[in-house]
Amino acid sequence: MPYILIRGNLASYSHKYPFRVLVSGLKTADLEQLNRFPSGGYSDESTIVYLQHPCVILTALEVLGYRVVASSSTAVKQDYNEYMWTMRKEFHDPEPFVSETSSAIVERENLANIGREVNNYPPSNKIDVPE
Repeated sequence: MPYILIRGNLASYSHKYPFRVLVSGLKTADLEQLNRFPSGGYSDESTIVYLQHPCVILTALEVLGYRVVASSSTAVKQDYNEYMWTMRKEFHDPEPFVSETSSAIVERENLANIGREVNNYPPSNKIDVPE
């Protein structure tokens, strides 16, 4: 699961650009989705700066499937509190590739073990060897 970090201020830095949000770890497809927001460029190779209120960027990322998993605040300067959010995007596990012959074997083995599992409750330390 990819994680991204967002750092932003809730108090204005200046009148021209009152808000600054740094987003680190976005994939190219997600960056393209956020192109409509004014950008202040890159602060490094994996961090882009948006000149928006943090709530706007957090909401846009939520629409893209990210969820906040942690947050914290840091007082960088006395007047400007900065906040940091960690977000995560869920990816569904791909379906495993199973050939027709192997799935039939697995299904038979599972059906054969049903009776053994019931008979071994509560579990014992005995190893079940197929006959």
